[in-house]
Amino acid sequence: MTQATYRSINPTSGVTLLTTSPREITNAAERYGFTEDQQVEFEAATRGGDGLVPVYRLYRDGAFSWMADREGEGEFESAQSKYGYTSQQIDFYASPMALDCTVPVHRLLKGDIHRFVADDAERAALTANGWTDEGAKFWVADADAAPAPAPAPAPAPAPAPAPAPAPAPAPAPAPAPAPLPSGQIAWASVARAGDDINDVLAKPELTGKVLKLPAGVFEVSNFLNGSEAVVVPSRVKGIIGEGRDTIIRIRANSSTYGWTVPAQGTGLTNQLYIMRMSDGQNQILSDFWLQGTEQGHLYNGLMVGRSGPGTRVEDVLITGIPGNSGAPPGETFGLNWWRGSDSVTRNVEIDGFRWTGNSFAARAKGAKVGASPIGYNSHDNARLYDVNTHDAEYGMPTFWLSNNAETWNLQSIRNVIGINHEESFGIVHHQPVMYGSKTRRHVNFMSNRSDGRLTIIGSTNDEWINPSVSGPVGKGKKMLIQTPTNYTGSNTNRIFTPPKIVLDDGVTSHPYLWAH
Repeated sequence: MTQATYRSINPTSGVTLLTTSPREITNAAERYGFTEDQQVEFEAATRGGDGLVPVYRLYRDGAFSWMADREGEGEFESAQSKYGYTSQQIDFYASPMALDCTVPVHRLLKGDIHRFVADDAERAALTANGWTDEGAKFWVADADAAPAPAPAPAPAPAPAPAPAPAPAPAPAPAPAPAPLPSGQIAWASVARAGDDINDVLAKPELTGKVLKLPAGVFEVSNFLNGSEAVVVPSRVKGIIGEGRDTIIRIRANSSTYGWTVPAQGTGLTNQLYIMRMSDGQNQILSDFWLQGTEQGHLYNGLMVGRSGPGTRVEDVLITGIPGNSGAPPGETFGLNWWRGSDSVTRNVEIDGFRWTGNSFAARAKGAKVGASPIGYNSHDNARLYDVNTHDAEYGMPTFWLSNNAETWNLQSIRNVIGINHEESFGIVHHQPVMYGSKTRRHVNFMSNRSDGRLTIIGSTNDEWINPSVSGPVGKGKKMLIQTPTNYTGSNTNRIFTPPKIVLDDGVTSHPYLWAH
């Protein structure tokens, strides 16, 4: 955890601001009166990993609070459903428990205002002044070496600020946006308000180009021909948005293709996808929110099919893709890499809850419906970095007939199991994070075809104790790996080589139970 996290206070209201952005500290001072105590309070992480959890910024009646999504507590959920807070964003990641070289951040309450403090002396002074210490809420790194941002100009006694000795000119209007890279075409240059995204993607001007979407909602009605709702043609190089405020979705309850969904037990697969991108070379999907909506039947999120080397999915949020209770991996996926090879998946979050809203800040949490969050089907040599999958009601990250993948910081939190491998070999997981699974299993490793290898290095996981009890989360905690003897029939297992499970050094054995 090395990201400086700043704190400032509005002296009039007492409201606290925590942010990793020095610019936000300065803007809050100039515009909203957060002029006191502008300093680095602690260091956190900008991405999840190694047992870290997201810390959300919440807002209610002019005041902020910050809550870690700590397993089993439900405080983050009840703050919104019971106490009227609105979740605005993930501000940073922190540890949900005390670790070596971390310090606790305590939450204090006075009236309706929360104060967050990492310094013991300040906490003692506040409690002596009538603040109630509600305890440590998350753990971070000490801020001793973190530089403070340049302070905002101190307010002068008169309403107008006193001029500096050499005043800078008044701020110029915001400059025009920088021109897009030559490989991108802006939505506004090829589309008009209300245009259908499929009609725009079909335009010849986009051949060999990436479509650059602004913030906003891009909503389509129904699936196309019983298949995808949005199709990215192979001649188009992809889609890049403006982050989580670029929302792509199907209008709720607009599907007329529920009849195409195969029944469980038929062995058939669900071919309905919100978005499909197939047969391309070096394509990209990046910086948008793929928002699952209620359709009255199961469907998939995003398929990338038969992709050529270099195709990547980056900085995408996928939520609320519905699954069912069929045998793993089930029928549906949040993100499905189908055939092809050599893909890159980076900084992607796949959330099993259904969220609604026309902007990320205004989102509202719905039911937990999640399918298997990510699946590789006959796709070799995948590379996966910093992917957070969580709260899948019916699935888990899955590799099926997919060899030689390598992952770094693949997180599987509160899914059905940790990571599922079927007929897939030569896979190496670096620093995966697995805890809170419904079955308490961390890994499935199964095959009825041949023997093979699986390597896990530096896992963070909850401790396997028994089928009904898990222990604390940490490094070197006992892991459960299942290789069933009767995988697809009596005595069909063909895996006999034990998986290699080691600590971060790549040598020291990590304790595990191999159920086979």
